[in-house]
Amino acid sequence: MMVSWMFGALLAAACPAQDAVLQAAASAVQAQYLDEGEGARIAEALRSWAKQQRYAASCADPAAFSARLNQDLDSFDGHFHVERVDAAAGQDDWLMAWRADAYRNGAGVREVRVLEGNIGYLRVSTFYPLELAQPKLAAAFALLADTDGLVLDLRQNGGGDDGSADLLVRTLLEAKNVAVQQLEQRGRRSEVPLPPASLPAYLKPLVVLVDRRTASAAEFVAYSLQALGRARIVGTRSGGAAHMFGDPVLLPDGYQISIPDRQPINLRTGGNWEGTGVVPDAAGGDDPLFVARQLLTPPESSR
Repeated sequence: MMVSWMFGALLAAACPAQDAVLQAAASAVQAQYLDEGEGARIAEALRSWAKQQRYAASCADPAAFSARLNQDLDSFDGHFHVERVDAAAGQDDWLMAWRADAYRNGAGVREVRVLEGNIGYLRVSTFYPLELAQPKLAAAFALLADTDGLVLDLRQNGGGDDGSADLLVRTLLEAKNVAVQQLEQRGRRSEVPLPPASLPAYLKPLVVLVDRRTASAAEFVAYSLQALGRARIVGTRSGGAAHMFGDPVLLPDGYQISIPDRQPINLRTGGNWEGTGVVPDAAGGDDPLFVARQLLTPPESSR
């Protein structure tokens, strides 16, 4: 018994920075997580992991510690993310790199064309900040303006900037739709208006392609359009990532944690896609684009 106690004391003494990270993460989660009761439960788990020296084996390996902690937090909410930041690079280094990539891939507008039958096709791979994405979306919809219908391809789109996703929804809805959702934080809800229209409205028939890697802001687009009956969804059930988070919270020893602090509530359905994903109206099979085109092509008149 004495040996066991001494071993535990030695582990605690060997990993004071790790313990400090867990305690600070617990306090931040308890204060900020989107549901107060669940936040308290997650915080208690973090404190118990610190007390148990759950991660002592990775005391000298920050990457392994972060990976295992993220895995454990995923059991509560897959939107948590803990990482150790390179002090020399700065915590916004990844964001600067992401923005720089926008210039190499069309600010997320990866493909736009007019298919046979005058059906438009637009593939958006991610949602970059609005000031980068808006000119590319404007160019895309200028080409698509005279098409008879549109396939919006959001497969493998993991989300990104809310403003760009909002603009896309705004462009695909009638002006009377001034909002599609509220944001809820610890029981308090606030309506989120869509942005002013900065692109001509596209109100032709619409099909949205999704898959299991469609997530977050991309799911918002698909779910919002489906809920209003504006689009039919084709493919496989999406990733189910609705919870949202703001700037990471700084923790001791160079770590930081992203904490889900809000969730969208659709005005039509009263819910969201967290965990369930966006459920397609039609399976995509081996060729989702073919299925989408069939839905947009009116049947030939019988003779």
